[in-house]
Amino acid sequence: FEIPVNKKTFNGLSPAHQAILKNAAYAANTDNYFKALVRYSADLSKLMNQHKVNVYQTSDEILAQQLKGWDKVIGDFTKKDAFFKKIVDSQKKYAKRVMKYLLMNQPNYKLAYENEFGSISKVKI
Repeated sequence: FEIPVNKKTFNGLSPAHQAILKNAAYAANTDNYFKALVRYSADLSKLMNQHKVNVYQTSDEILAQQLKGWDKVIGDFTKKDAFFKKIVDSQKKYAKRVMKYLLMNQPNYKLAYENEFGSISKVKI
């Protein structure tokens, strides 16, 4: 979530007012994330139970093919556009560091979920 503010106007504010806007944006983002989890999980339950929609997680095989295609697209564009390559390289540098941390730091939530509730594909919500 963000709070759009004109840069010139923002820079003209006192440091205290700039800090208020920054903290308001952080608070709004956290609030939005929590509300999204509550809403999306309720919506999923409604889709599956009331409307009888079959919902499936994308398989690793499909994701692998999507990533293969994406690698080709990125490869083609980075050869043609130096600025695009600069952006992709920056994103990869960030993702390499942050995702390594997240993957090392976070437990296998699926294992814990299935230990408590059974196979995710069979759990009714």
